[in-house]
Amino acid sequence: MSAVRIDLDMLTDFFADYGQALSDGDAATIAGCYRVPALVLSDAGSVAISAAEEIEAYFDGHAEQHRARGLVTAQPSVRGHWPLTGQLVTVDVVWSYLDAEGTTRQREAYRYLLRVTEDEGPLIQVVVVTDPAW
Repeated sequence: MSAVRIDLDMLTDFFADYGQALSDGDAATIAGCYRVPALVLSDAGSVAISAAEEIEAYFDGHAEQHRARGLVTAQPSVRGHWPLTGQLVTVDVVWSYLDAEGTTRQREAYRYLLRVTEDEGPLIQVVVVTDPAW
């Protein structure tokens, strides 16, 4: 497999689209941002994902739960990216969850491992839940 050009603009656009899908509650589009099998890691444990339907099921109703808490927008901030190979890149993202007035009410931090190909572009392969204070 050949190397793909990976740059900050590509990653920022990808996470902006992903954030819009999160804000809209568009579970199918969210699932389309993943390459399965995928893995989610946190201090609480590990979750292996073998099908896009599992991602859709997880995010189905997620936006409504956030809206019920007054959160209407998921806004990503790409804090850094580090290519590992010609197709793999780690990306640190802090998500700000904003209310209707645009005030940040919650933050979460993640490190993503993306696989980037010419045909599919960037897709999430691994998600690591990190400390939001960094």
